[in-house]
Amino acid sequence: MEAMTYASVEALVRDTFDGIDTLRSLTVDVHRRAMTEGRAPTTSDMACIRPTVLEHLSSRHLCAGTGVIAAPGTLADQSRWLEWWRRPAAAGDLFPLAVDLDPDHIGSYEYPLAPWFDVPYRTGRRAVVGPYVDYAGTDEYILTFSAPITSDEGFFGVAAADIRATDFERVMLPILNTEGPATLLINSTGRVLASNTPATIVGSIIRPDGLPRRELPHGPDWADYVGLPWFLVRS
Repeated sequence: MEAMTYASVEALVRDTFDGIDTLRSLTVDVHRRAMTEGRAPTTSDMACIRPTVLEHLSSRHLCAGTGVIAAPGTLADQSRWLEWWRRPAAAGDLFPLAVDLDPDHIGSYEYPLAPWFDVPYRTGRRAVVGPYVDYAGTDEYILTFSAPITSDEGFFGVAAADIRATDFERVMLPILNTEGPATLLINSTGRVLASNTPATIVGSIIRPDGLPRRELPHGPDWADYVGLPWFLVRS
């Protein structure tokens, strides 16, 4: 059971970050090409990543949204910018995320303050954040996987992907059920990522002290992820 749990979770995390790393690499290439021409990249330059964003979103059924978010001031023609596309919760076409990026507006999407952006910026490490409600952004309950984009000029922004909390829990339930009733998957802060008992809902914070807890086995590279490892807890 432990091997199945590890393999399933490891595959999900690795596949999500494989897509993110592809977007990172494409963005670094765009940034370097512009810099060799003696200028900062523009939104037109960055438009070349869109086909890959759409391909990743189409081919990864758990992915609710993915793309690249630029750090303020890194593009020549927009102070803040994102190339982010979403999959609707029900059937429908992929569509771009439309948000207010003007920091002078009350309803502005202040993504530089979001942990999924701020943690990679400050630490240079990948991050798994949530579940949380993405207020002013998607307004959905999600987990966000993100990684910093750096080039010769330093930090450019992040590449990221969202998984809806309900979809993540649905995939994890068969794994939890093999562990027994009232099993939870939690992160290092005690936030519940998935639960097979109605007594504890996703997003809850629990104190695992005194409860049977087992860290999911993981590869050596997981040390580079903020928000991992995760733990199985019998509540």
